[in-house]
Amino acid sequence: MLRLLKAISLSLLLGSLPAGLWAQRPSNMEKREVASIRFMGDSAISALELESIIATRTSSGFERFLNAVNSDWGTPRQFIDETTLGEDTIKLFAYYRDRGYFDAHVSDTLHEAPPSPEIEKIKERNAFLPPSKKVPYILEDTVFFRIKEGKSYKVQGFTFEGFERLPMDLQDKITANIGIKQHSQYSKLALQLEIVRAKQILAENGYPFSLLTYTLVEPDTLRKSVTISLRFKTGPRIRIGRVKIMYDTAYSSLGYVQETVIRRQLDLDSGAWYKGSDFSESMHDVSRLGTFQYQNISLDTSSFAAVPDSLRDGMALPVIVTLRMRQLQEVLPGVDLGISAQNQVIAGVELSYTNRNIFNDADNLTLHVSYQLYPLTQHRENIGGDFTIPSVAKNVPLIFSGNYTYNDQYSDISTLQYFERTYVASLGPNIIFHESLLTVSITPKGSFQYVNRDYRDTSLGIRIDTTLLPKQFNTILSSDFTFNWTNDLLNPSRGSFMGLSFQWALPIFNISGLPSAAYGKLTPQFKTFINLGTIEGRSVLGFRLLYGQIFLTHPDESNRDVLIENRYFGGGTNSLRGWPARSLLVSNNADSGRPYYGGYKAFETNLEWRVALFNYPAEITAMQQFLSATRLALFIDAGNVFDKDVAIAPKDFAIALGTGIRYNTLFGAVRLDFGFKLYDPYPEGTLNKDRNHYLAIPPNSTGVWLFQRKWTGFFDICNIEFAFGQAF
Repeated sequence: MLRLLKAISLSLLLGSLPAGLWAQRPSNMEKREVASIRFMGDSAISALELESIIATRTSSGFERFLNAVNSDWGTPRQFIDETTLGEDTIKLFAYYRDRGYFDAHVSDTLHEAPPSPEIEKIKERNAFLPPSKKVPYILEDTVFFRIKEGKSYKVQGFTFEGFERLPMDLQDKITANIGIKQHSQYSKLALQLEIVRAKQILAENGYPFSLLTYTLVEPDTLRKSVTISLRFKTGPRIRIGRVKIMYDTAYSSLGYVQETVIRRQLDLDSGAWYKGSDFSESMHDVSRLGTFQYQNISLDTSSFAAVPDSLRDGMALPVIVTLRMRQLQEVLPGVDLGISAQNQVIAGVELSYTNRNIFNDADNLTLHVSYQLYPLTQHRENIGGDFTIPSVAKNVPLIFSGNYTYNDQYSDISTLQYFERTYVASLGPNIIFHESLLTVSITPKGSFQYVNRDYRDTSLGIRIDTTLLPKQFNTILSSDFTFNWTNDLLNPSRGSFMGLSFQWALPIFNISGLPSAAYGKLTPQFKTFINLGTIEGRSVLGFRLLYGQIFLTHPDESNRDVLIENRYFGGGTNSLRGWPARSLLVSNNADSGRPYYGGYKAFETNLEWRVALFNYPAEITAMQQFLSATRLALFIDAGNVFDKDVAIAPKDFAIALGTGIRYNTLFGAVRLDFGFKLYDPYPEGTLNKDRNHYLAIPPNSTGVWLFQRKWTGFFDICNIEFAFGQAF
């Protein structure tokens, strides 16, 4: 009865919310479980969207089982709570009202499932037992939310007030592109966005203290329309004064950064009108130094105290930059997991040292040591470091790099093993531009590289003289250009990406008779992602197109050939997933193992659909949060790698069709892919029993489709790949 009175009172308060139709109040022995939730009359808004805003929940048998194993897992049984039902009814009504349905009515009812014979017997026995001996039992209820949406209200009029004293050009800016159009459906969200838009325009033109004093939304129930009026108080127009840099004294023991470095990151001109975007960009650029755990830029309003409101227009207020230093030095052990340039999973251990302010210029020194443990066919040690000067120019850090690498690796050919020592020194800036949703990155770099290799036959224990991999001293210019419109760097669900990777090995130096590689390498690629449906990231279609070519400037000199590590490779986790890494190549060279050494041209295209396996209206429990990050992927890959004397031809493309499981984390996706050879241009190339002596695909060979081929085992047609990060 109390609940009914509460609903009636709230209905009178809101003007149109009716009282619910309640089921009979359960006895103390009855526990009424929420078996299911149903919405009736919800034509304008989906049931899944409505269920996401209410607190009444259901639980599946699987979730109850997990909860029985551990109370922190899954979801326990969910029971009817009348107070919660009443609050849910109010939430649904408000949700409809905020979307323009001012005449909406919402009520809830409970539909009790017929009790089982066992429960009937319990109820009969309880009727003759004292309260202390009665046995509790559980009934299953379906919760019905009955909705009468009514007609949606349209915007009849929209006005701003309080801008009469603004310059005419500024008034025009605010009123020129109003997002709420006449006769459009009313939406509270659209109204909030319009308020934000107006305040941003004011902030960009010298008014940092603007306030919304009231919002008036008047419904007309006869015409099914609303009239909206927003009143603002603009406050004074402010100019930028002098900049004062202050440090949190509680962290003074951590040092400081030279003021010239901080001021170089600021985009604030003394005497100019206040501009909100300059403040936000300046704070972002200061944070990019990586030396502070906290930074804030604000106006000093203390000088307002002695000035009346009427005289504050045009005042220049000082700017205070507040900084808190972060821990400058760190020594971190870690695990190194990733994918090599040859699409192989690599794993190892590493130790790194970082100093973020070594000379008080926010300059960063990083030293690292790593030891590779996997794959077992390769032993790799690396010692290197980077020294970054962030303040050469605004957002243009200068990076000095040096690395020493020792690598011994078993070839895929017999017992042949090659040993490699590589010394690299490089220098280059990292230039990044941000414009709205677009991020542009340019990373030019110049490198000197000394490579010393030799072959050995491990079965004979002797060194083999060969010119296949000679010693080289290389001078390499390289750069990556990226244009990124995607909404997430690791797990994008919408937007596009265009990239161009450029590498040019110049035969400039000939030190002690060592030749230099001489080639140009160009690799453009395009990626785009489309979010399917209304929920972000639940269903995503991704597409990638990649082309690559190496141009040899001294094709007749084998000692100037491109390094094997810088060639293109087919197959593997980020390529054609129906084939193992380094197993695909179209070439006239019929030597066993030729694909292992890579090719000079590449063409790949990928289409992948990633869909959530578990959809919850709201991720409440830990198990729901865990399962909601799981994705099923369906993909098709096509393309191949080609030798320097072979033209790219679609008839030589390998095509893989597959499926996989993804688990999205803050550090990227963990994935397992099963790729099937939908079209194999040369089955003989990868059907060796030891799966090492891969053969190149002869040009114009006759391939075979999956449903036509003969195979003796599962791995004749399928390849399994485990990897970190999305395939593209």
